[in-house]
Amino acid sequence: MAQTGLFLGFVLGVALLALTVFLTGRGWRQYSVTSVPTPTGGGSSGNADESERERGSGTAARRWADDPTVLSLVFLLAALGFGAVAVLFVGGSTIPEGVSDAAGPVLVAGTLTVVVTYLFYGTYHAARGRGLERSQAALLGSWVLGLLFVVGVALRLVGLL
Repeated sequence: MAQTGLFLGFVLGVALLALTVFLTGRGWRQYSVTSVPTPTGGGSSGNADESERERGSGTAARRWADDPTVLSLVFLLAALGFGAVAVLFVGGSTIPEGVSDAAGPVLVAGTLTVVVTYLFYGTYHAARGRGLERSQAALLGSWVLGLLFVVGVALRLVGLL
């Protein structure tokens, strides 16, 4: 029964990977913007040099972050890493007990890291896209993480966590 589930997961993973490669190879991202909206609120109009450096810097990290193939590969490697740690966590008698015991906290820490990073960067990126400065966007991302912490403490005090 377990082999059927693993095989089905493998087949669905290959199908998802093939679909991702197919969609990223079609060139749907190659379009030109006819008019760029001017950011409103929070920014000063005299920072043209800073915005030019941000858009036209062309650093390798920025190019990789904009490449959907690289992002898909990073996601695939992260998913495989989480899957490998999950297998170690639920593994049978062939896996040493120390490794199996350490895999649980690694899974929890990895999941929390992904969620916190996703919330902070998503909030930061959305705020920057709406015209806020870096410091304002970082404040907004930190505020969201602080709110999440307060909700966690409240749930812990009530006894739900």
